[in-house]
Amino acid sequence: MKVTAICNLKGGVAKTTTAINMAAILAADYDKRVLVIDGDSQCNTTEFLTGENIDLGTLADGLRNGADSIFPRKSNVKGVDLVSGDESLMDLDLSKVEVGSIRIHCLSELKGKYFNHYDYCIIDCPPAFNAAAAAALLAADDVVIPIKLDAFSLRGMSNLMRQIQNMRQLNPSLKIAGLLPTMSYKSANIQDSIDTLKAHGLPVFSAIRRTPKVDDMTFSQRPIIESSPRSAAAQDYRQFVSEFMGGVE
Repeated sequence: MKVTAICNLKGGVAKTTTAINMAAILAADYDKRVLVIDGDSQCNTTEFLTGENIDLGTLADGLRNGADSIFPRKSNVKGVDLVSGDESLMDLDLSKVEVGSIRIHCLSELKGKYFNHYDYCIIDCPPAFNAAAAAALLAADDVVIPIKLDAFSLRGMSNLMRQIQNMRQLNPSLKIAGLLPTMSYKSANIQDSIDTLKAHGLPVFSAIRRTPKVDDMTFSQRPIIESSPRSAAAQDYRQFVSEFMGGVE
């Protein structure tokens, strides 16, 4: 099982949208068995994939009690299972790790437990470096970084890179799969931003174009390849997953 964390410390950059559509495409187009883990206390991934709030066997339970208290369950997307999040994730502060009240290795343990059961595990990380994010990066093989290419997001990248570098002390095999520009449109500033990221040696996936079909997807509660299969976003997410599978320069 390959574990990928979808991570950015900035909110509103399409982390959840990316996690959901990446999982759906891996299952539908590549016939992969996929586990999605909702690491955000807002629980948007959980609500999208199940239509309900779940308060048993969640990631928060794992962070309190270890991997044996986490229970993957079927989602409403064929081939995709879910470890749900819940609102109590916001109460699990990294400071509690020092006193041993948080099981920060729970997702690494879960990875070993289900290693042969799933092909891919996609973790939707919160927009903060908290216990859930640390557990995700500790278990992950690689990181996909959705980024909305504006000046604020670019300035915030240095902090995220520092956190990833710090986590490599505990997980030396952790690598950056690539940055994924989201909500993109034709602009000299956006192209300059992509060129700058590449010039700094960062791998960059092909961009996801801006389209209202992504917002429509959240109302229908169906992945973009089902709700609007011919849309620009559906095409772009399929291209992204193809590049992810093959590696991006």
